[in-house]
Amino acid sequence: MASSSHKFRVGIVGFGHLGQFLYEKICTDALVSSNLEVGFVWNRTKDKIMSYAGPSPVPSSLVLEKLEDVSKFHVDVIAEVSHPDIAKEYGLSMLEHADIFIGSPTALADESFESKLREAANHGKHGVYIPSGALWGADDIQKMADLGTLKSLSVTMKKHPTSLKVLAPLDELVKNHISGQENVIYEGPVRALCPLAPNNVNTMACAALAGHTLGFDKTIARLVADDRLSAHIIVVEAVGPETPGYGHFIVKSERTNPAPPGAVTGQQTFLSFLASLLRANGRGPGFHFC
Repeated sequence: MASSSHKFRVGIVGFGHLGQFLYEKICTDALVSSNLEVGFVWNRTKDKIMSYAGPSPVPSSLVLEKLEDVSKFHVDVIAEVSHPDIAKEYGLSMLEHADIFIGSPTALADESFESKLREAANHGKHGVYIPSGALWGADDIQKMADLGTLKSLSVTMKKHPTSLKVLAPLDELVKNHISGQENVIYEGPVRALCPLAPNNVNTMACAALAGHTLGFDKTIARLVADDRLSAHIIVVEAVGPETPGYGHFIVKSERTNPAPPGAVTGQQTFLSFLASLLRANGRGPGFHFC
């Protein structure tokens, strides 16, 4: 968390539900505003910022017209909460001017982009922060990977069908789901799923990054549509070393986040992102979970 003697200036890239939530918290929450201040706000469509009718209208002086001009605002950290395509297109250039907080870690399923961003973060002045979001136990998964004891990792995500914003061919599976039961929409490596559900499976991407010895190709994703649900359910299973004659070390967690049908992200995940943003500073170059 930032020191009370220095407020960290945050540039917000993306002004959807999450971007608006972070903006309002920085502007109005006493604890948050004592540590952070808004340096700029950017959105693909400027009208969305200017027409914002929330408690704290965005002053025109804080509106960034073009991401190419990000250096003019002198921020400490840039919070990308827009879309993985924006992270991939501008991530490297943003990192030249500030730390970056990647709210769309599915962008890192692009092997070339991940490699280039890691190289830049490891050898430049600024760092990359990965928020754990809805992933419970990211630090513990990373510790197992660091020690070489992570043998397998899987993430199952269950949501109401209307909360799944997926692309072809998964969209037809969601559309034609069977009511009243679990429908497995996808099961396989996280890497292949990320471009098909870029806004839904950031938790899975985060798990693949934490479990870096398995990564996007060996971390297994299972996406389930179930119209009986009024929550987002995430089940993470990490398997460690075997004790001969006694079996494997296994940790299994289940997270239930109440959310109405149609909601892509639950309220508790918004709060998790905010807590992560407060921790996204002071660790220097490299990749960091927060």
